[in-house]
Amino acid sequence: IAMNQWFNKYTDIPYKLFGTDPTTGMDCFNLLCYVFKQEAGILIPYTSSDFLKMVDDLWFTKTHEQHFLNGSKNGDWVEVSTLQPYDLILMCLGATNVVNHVAMYVGNNKILQMIENRDSAIYDYHKYFKQYTIKKVRWKSLKS
Repeated sequence: IAMNQWFNKYTDIPYKLFGTDPTTGMDCFNLLCYVFKQEAGILIPYTSSDFLKMVDDLWFTKTHEQHFLNGSKNGDWVEVSTLQPYDLILMCLGATNVVNHVAMYVGNNKILQMIENRDSAIYDYHKYFKQYTIKKVRWKSLKS
C-alpha cells in the first residue's frame, strides 16, 4: 500500500449522515470504509446505518465495545496500543458510553475524519481528540 500522502485525495468530501457516495456525501464511518476499499482492497461488510439495528430499549446499557467491536460479529477489529496508518480511532463525543465518531490514523500524528456538517479533512491527533478516544483498532488482515 503506497503511503506517500495517499490520504489527501479523501479530503473535501461533503458530509451526509449515512451517505456512501464521495460525490454526494458520506459520514465518518462510511468514509473510512470507502478508504479501506480504495486503498487496501478491503471490503468492510457493514456501514454506519447497520449500527442502528443495535438500538433497542436497553441502548443506554450498551458500551462502546458492545456497539462497535462486538457489532462486527466476526472479530474483524483487533485492539492496538500503537497506531499505524489505517488504524481506526474510536471516539465518544458527548455524554454517552457509545462510540459515536471514528477517525483514521494516517501517520505523523494526523487523522482523516469527517465531522458533522464539515467536509472531510486531515487533523492533528492532539489532546482534544485524545481525550475522547475510547479505543484504537486495526482491521484483522492488516499487518502489525
